[in-house]
Amino acid sequence: MLVATGAHVEKTLGVKGEELNGVYYALDFLEKSNLKKLEVPGRVLVVGGGDVAIDCARTALRIGAKEATVLYRRSKDEMPANIWEVNEAQGEGVKFEFLVAPTQIIGENGNVVGVECVKNELSKVDDSDRRHPVAVQGSEFELSADFVVIAVGQFPSIGFLPKTIDVTTDHRVAVNPFTLQTTTAFVFAGGDVASGPATLMEALLAGKQAAVTIDCYLQSLGLDLTKMSVKELESEDCGK
Repeated sequence: MLVATGAHVEKTLGVKGEELNGVYYALDFLEKSNLKKLEVPGRVLVVGGGDVAIDCARTALRIGAKEATVLYRRSKDEMPANIWEVNEAQGEGVKFEFLVAPTQIIGENGNVVGVECVKNELSKVDDSDRRHPVAVQGSEFELSADFVVIAVGQFPSIGFLPKTIDVTTDHRVAVNPFTLQTTTAFVFAGGDVASGPATLMEALLAGKQAAVTIDCYLQSLGLDLTKMSVKELESEDCGK
């Protein structure tokens, strides 16, 4: 069995106001935009620093935003987004606010009207090999907004997996990096569910890697898929 369910659960900011009308999460925002089910005629603030955040800001301008601004808690040098996409976004008119972090989303009558932010400064390098942002005391300020898009990442939904399969502290399936085998012998996992959000090409590579290692595993059990019917496969106990 290969688990390749991706990473589709959106991370939240954990701040007041995320429930307001006009607040979207990145994947939902992009889906509705592509289906032409969404318009954002006003000021849009996008929170995040990855490729998805940049996609959201550029998309916002294309579907009618008066202004689109990306808020990122580190500097431009620390952004995980591809630099060429950042530069293209700036060329299209996307604005950037670096070294800022939202502390709450402000609303009136249930609708977004702005975002309260705090300025950051960078300290020592953290586990992500980037300098850690630290809030500057007394530096709070507000930005007006009609819409807010939260694009701070996704993680896999793995609640359906049995407890015999180990997971990491950041909600990924734990696998052998060479074989993609989990802690349950006949279960393999690849793509975002094991690596965390990555590119399409990396997911395709994981699929090919899994195909090879699963074939080797089945051969080690004396099973030849090319000579077995579906019924025979279903009757085999591959967990032995």
